[in-house]
Amino acid sequence: MAGLLNKRNNSRSNISSNTAALTQWRQLFFDHNCSPFTDKYAHWQDVERLGLPNGQHEHWKYTPLDGLLAHSFTPATTSLVSIDDLDELSLKIDACRLVFINGSFAPTLSDSHTGIWQVEVEKGAARRSLPVPIQPDMFLHLTESLSQETTNIRLPAGMVAQRPLYLLHLSQGSDDQANLSTVHYRHHLEVGANSQCQVIEHFVSINAHGHFSGARMSMAVDANAHLSHIKLAFESRASYHFGHNDISVDRAAVVRSSTFILGAGLTRHQTSAQLNGEGANIAINSLLLPSAADISDTRTYLEHNQGHCFSRQLHKVIARDHGKGVCNGLIKVAKNALKTDGKMTNNNLLLDRMTEVATQPKLEIYADDVKCSHGATVGRIDEEQIFYLRSRGIARKEAKQMIIYAFAAEVTDRICNDVVRDTVLTRIVAALQGIMA
Repeated sequence: MAGLLNKRNNSRSNISSNTAALTQWRQLFFDHNCSPFTDKYAHWQDVERLGLPNGQHEHWKYTPLDGLLAHSFTPATTSLVSIDDLDELSLKIDACRLVFINGSFAPTLSDSHTGIWQVEVEKGAARRSLPVPIQPDMFLHLTESLSQETTNIRLPAGMVAQRPLYLLHLSQGSDDQANLSTVHYRHHLEVGANSQCQVIEHFVSINAHGHFSGARMSMAVDANAHLSHIKLAFESRASYHFGHNDISVDRAAVVRSSTFILGAGLTRHQTSAQLNGEGANIAINSLLLPSAADISDTRTYLEHNQGHCFSRQLHKVIARDHGKGVCNGLIKVAKNALKTDGKMTNNNLLLDRMTEVATQPKLEIYADDVKCSHGATVGRIDEEQIFYLRSRGIARKEAKQMIIYAFAAEVTDRICNDVVRDTVLTRIVAALQGIMA
């Protein structure tokens, strides 16, 4: 009976936390949005309609929200970032840099000349019509409704961007850890036909205090264009990061999108894509490194809507010290998408016995004459591999390190920017300190 009573009390506590969070978010929304005739208001209605998911929901049973909902939510305060601080937090790359602080564009810290990139920042509740979400959830609608700015970025047709577009997001936590600073970023990217470019999203924390970050980017890639996209989620471990990227790919366009979740204690990131033109080609990759009871959740949803399209997905998780990784993906092939070639792979490496990975790759096929597959592996470092390396004079610590780096290399080697690749590898080294003995 005691167990049943505790379960009932926990359920009541969860309902109370959910209600409190929605009430606070509702206040944040209406403090900045008054008109009911906006996209933002429609998204807020979806937030209230859907409500917060619980552990019984199929897509949330491995990603509990108790820690997040234990906080109170407040708007982030204005933060002053010096040039020296900016240089320390940003990547040392030759790029067109746009800086965002606590959800707002910082023009004085951004490059004043964006070259061939066309950038427009819209403020307030009214904004131009944006693409309908491909696979929405409550937190996507929350980011849409609470973001105070929309950054519209366009690369005109036929242009080749010699320098990457670098979007640096700086978020600051509050000294009062009971109150969680809440920041939301919203970007929309259009890549014109026959254009080529690279876009880097970089999320970092100004301090070690926790904050709740929502990030959403929609990308429309026109015919024959090439887009290389990289997302680096490097926020503090006390933080929470919920991200949603949508990618629409037109005829014969090529997209390479990689996400590296190497930071916040609770991260959930979803990449949704549609191949809407014949011959479209996409690769979606990710690397997660949950540790010390962190939860890193990555999800993909990919629609093959036209024939002769090609997709590859590779998702890797390196979990240690009670860390939990979640990988959930779906490839959906439409009835008329003949000659589809799609593959999704998830490989997981557990570095100790107290880690956990939940993986669920899925196919949903409505067409004949297609080639689709999915697969997942979960394993530990093979002692025979350690023995082989040690028999050749390599110490045990270095042998483990070599195996882990080789496991990650299949994803990191696909980063076409040397500085970004070195930054990711350095982050991996720092995260794995202390386990190589």
